[in-house]
Amino acid sequence: MDKKDETYFMSLTPSEKIIFVLKSHEDFGGPQSADILCKFLGMKRKNLDSLLSRLCQKGRIQRIHPGIYGYPGDSREPKY
Repeated sequence: MDKKDETYFMSLTPSEKIIFVLKSHEDFGGPQSADILCKFLGMKRKNLDSLLSRLCQKGRIQRIHPGIYGYPGDSREPKY
């Protein structure tokens, strides 16, 4: 991530950061486990699970398998 993207990323809400990571075509992006998202975003698991649940209910992300989330239409292999 370059400096411009890093500045943009830091200005996002936690929900927007989750979507950014799942949509990203960088090495860190794509479908991921909640554990990886938790470490990457530096969030507590309880808070992350709550956000993931709400984002799934709204249809903004999808639950691929238990604990694995992705952006709708993303066919990349999940990172565990």
